[in-house]
Amino acid sequence: MKTYHKLESNFNWIDLITTINSDEYTFIDSNNGDYTFAWGSEKELVQTKFSSDLLLDFEIQNSNQYLFGYLGYDAKTSFFKSEASHNPDFHKLPESIFYVPKHIVFKKGEALVYFGTTVGYTKFKSITIKKYKSAESIESVNLICNTDFNTYQKNIASIHNHLQQGNIYEMNYCINFTATNTDLNCIETFKKLKKNTKAPFSTIFKFNSTLILSASPERFFNKQGKTMLSQPIKGTAPRSSNKEKDLQIQTELLNNQKEISENIMIVDLVRNDLSKIAEKNSVSVTELCKLYSFETVHQLISTVKADIPNGLTFSEIVKHIFPMGSMTGAPKLSAIQIIESIETFKRNIYSGTVGFIDPDNNMDFSVVIRSIIHNLVTKTTSISVGGAITIKSTAKGEYDECLLKLKKIEESICANN
Repeated sequence: MKTYHKLESNFNWIDLITTINSDEYTFIDSNNGDYTFAWGSEKELVQTKFSSDLLLDFEIQNSNQYLFGYLGYDAKTSFFKSEASHNPDFHKLPESIFYVPKHIVFKKGEALVYFGTTVGYTKFKSITIKKYKSAESIESVNLICNTDFNTYQKNIASIHNHLQQGNIYEMNYCINFTATNTDLNCIETFKKLKKNTKAPFSTIFKFNSTLILSASPERFFNKQGKTMLSQPIKGTAPRSSNKEKDLQIQTELLNNQKEISENIMIVDLVRNDLSKIAEKNSVSVTELCKLYSFETVHQLISTVKADIPNGLTFSEIVKHIFPMGSMTGAPKLSAIQIIESIETFKRNIYSGTVGFIDPDNNMDFSVVIRSIIHNLVTKTTSISVGGAITIKSTAKGEYDECLLKLKKIEESICANN
């Protein structure tokens, strides 16, 4: 039986990860000193083609366990039966992976706790945590964009045409940057990614050949007991090192009607999604277009809350709210269809979700954006970025926003020589 065991020692996260050196692990860091590190697979469900029924069975069979995993964007086919992607799949990674870890270490404030069996706890305490040494020989990676600006302009014009015809009100359009034959240095890359972004949902998800290095600022949803919240992001502006200029940028973003309308449209979509599973009259918007500042950008984030019935599983929840509206647009089905016809790559893990479910059926999942996706077998690396397109969007403005989102992530990539 697994239980919680208090640990007296304090570990540096990087020393812990590199000492354990597991083929399967998830590290979630809020960048405030707290983290969760789960490793070793006791049971797993790896789905090349996602089935929500299989995941539901897996959840039920392991209902008293922690489950860590991800659901890729293309798992949407399970919920929108006619929407399978025919675009090139650059990484060929599973659409979904969930697993029961053998060991978990939680750090919250000054408290450090191990979760696992008594035997596992005893073995863990006997491990000597070795000091991590930074790699001396690392190099950057040259990413190639799959969409040049001329093509991007034409695609924006096509999306504008759909907007003018009333097929959609807003659409999240993404482009992909890729590199091949990359021997990615996972730890050095994540270390730089954390430093460059200080994102609240920094995550490493490693499972055999699948690797996600995420600096996501966006929470898909959090469930604590009956209370569930979702925090869509729409509205982005660059930060300035000049304090006066930075304050001016913040004020302009808070008064930018285009950015505000993008955010409100997705809030309405999220409210509608949550209403499908929420108790009557319980859906509320507790924050609307609130400004949050990160290392390189300011963002407008809204918070939508709801009370949901006891016992709803992750599989049952995502059936009604996945994919997240911030990564599709509105109306959701029309946006998904147009995304498929215009984008030139299969999103796969990107714009999906990664996180965990605890033994009490509480859940916390972030959106896989501002992330590096890597296949450790094929040695392919990609970063995808995008933004919401409305009738007021310009190709140059949106393309510049994509490059802004890409910049610090691309600068973080380290490869072994």
